[in-house]
Amino acid sequence: RGAYLRKAARSREVLERIVRKHAATVAQVALAFLTRDPALFTIPKAARVEHVEENAGAGELELDGQEIAAMDAAFPRGERGALATL
Repeated sequence: RGAYLRKAARSREVLERIVRKHAATVAQVALAFLTRDPALFTIPKAARVEHVEENAGAGELELDGQEIAAMDAAFPRGERGALATL
């Protein structure tokens, strides 16, 4: 359990650093990360108008190669569990 919590904390630090740099929300950074590849398709939840606006803001974000690599390392593809899921 301790190793899981340490990994979760490191992953959260990566995400928060990118959020601060772009003055964005966690949801916006996650969507920008997930939609960076035109072959990927996402359907973000939007229960309120505020969610739609927040999700749309992700389209303005451009993550650089270093940020994408950091996100890939923090949230590796193929792992099961909440940690690897944005």
